Amino acid sequence: MLTFKTQFPIHPNTNMSDFMDCCRTWIVGSQHTSLRTAIPEGTRDGRFGGEEESVSFGHYQAGTDACGGVRYEKTDQDNIRWVTDVIGYKSFDNFLVSIQLNVDSEFPVERLEQGKRPYIVKLLMERFSGGYDGTLSVSDRPIFLSEHEADLAEKIICAGTDSVMPVVYVSRDSDERTIADPNTLAKWVSGMAHVVVEPSRKFSSLIMRRVFGENAYNGAIAIYWPDGIGKWLYLPSKWSDSIALQTAVAKKIRLSLLYQRIRRQCTWSYLQEMTARQKLDALRDSGSGDINEYIEHFDREIAAKEEEILRLESELVRARYNKNDVNFAKRDVDRSIQIETTENDLYQGEQLGLITEALKKAAESSDAHSRRQQVLASLVENNENPGDREEILERLKEVFRQYTSLTAGVRADLEEIGFVIHEDGKHYKLLYRDDARYPFILPKTGSDWRGGLNAFSDLKKRLF
Repeated sequence: MLTFKTQFPIHPNTNMSDFMDCCRTWIVGSQHTSLRTAIPEGTRDGRFGGEEESVSFGHYQAGTDACGGVRYEKTDQDNIRWVTDVIGYKSFDNFLVSIQLNVDSEFPVERLEQGKRPYIVKLLMERFSGGYDGTLSVSDRPIFLSEHEADLAEKIICAGTDSVMPVVYVSRDSDERTIADPNTLAKWVSGMAHVVVEPSRKFSSLIMRRVFGENAYNGAIAIYWPDGIGKWLYLPSKWSDSIALQTAVAKKIRLSLLYQRIRRQCTWSYLQEMTARQKLDALRDSGSGDINEYIEHFDREIAAKEEEILRLESELVRARYNKNDVNFAKRDVDRSIQIETTENDLYQGEQLGLITEALKKAAESSDAHSRRQQVLASLVENNENPGDREEILERLKEVFRQYTSLTAGVRADLEEIGFVIHEDGKHYKLLYRDDARYPFILPKTGSDWRGGLNAFSDLKKRLF
């Protein structure tokens, strides 16, 4: 069972020999290994160890391209087998690394552990960070945007960075704070995702229209996927404990990456196939007539191809059942429910808030102590989240409380909230997030203070 998978670029100037030495250091430096003295320095090829614990090294060079890595296998005291593949592929201007952890058992077990993130991820980040994933640098530190980097923020949110890794976007609340520590979060997800922090609350309003309202703001955190399939949002009202939030973000990223396609050149089967083919070519060139050597290398190449077929079949199975594995919940049991929609939130937490509001009313009208009431109450308790609705309504009410005309100040307030304002004869037409399906007509001059509050009441009914 695959429990961890990631791929990320390291510094392109890294030598393959240095990368292989780092892999060796990871193994011999472990306090849990029996191979501490079994692997010679400078090892590039060969297998060391026995049935319970072993490590295999391999590498090949073809022109400016090189590939190398290790497969580390260990069976623990519970007869659970752990297999970790660490493969690096170096081309002329790039060095991509993949890390995969598989766990299985020959005997029936109630449950397999997920295992910790392999320590080699941290080691590679410490030694060889500085590679570029598209336009984003790879490291174990957060990327702090400046006020002048709205273009970069737009690319991140709209999947325009050509990156492989997802991005954790951390916004600031009205007090310019973040609900999670960006530095700690970046350490936790290093080698799996980038952490990007916006410079100010004002910055959110600046980019909102450019990204069609898809940006996280007012303290929320969002995970943006590099292929543009959407985002996963964490609202501040849901999380009072920053550690719990950071744990949830890291788990979500780890699970999602299990469905990421690893580059072919960064797999153990590819490395084995290429080394076997290279040795076959060397045998032919030497004119060797030893048939047993030919058979040995042919068998290795065939075994590598068979492993690749099994890997691809496993990916198909995971893709087929990925909807059953949306999130890690308590005790690693999936307790989430997916609801499909064709709508995007006009503000953070909009659709979830509407659903929980409807569920709350349904729970209140159900028979006390009935199964229906308990299920609905549980859904409300675990998902109740007003998002930004109340804050937006409070700001709108203040804007319209004394409304008599669309002054420059009123216009600025409405635009900051998210309205696009069009002049329409004797009236103004307000479109929230520029959505033409819900126009709101506002007179250019109000009658008295009650007219502004009436406008607010009508707007609330139509949009909120």
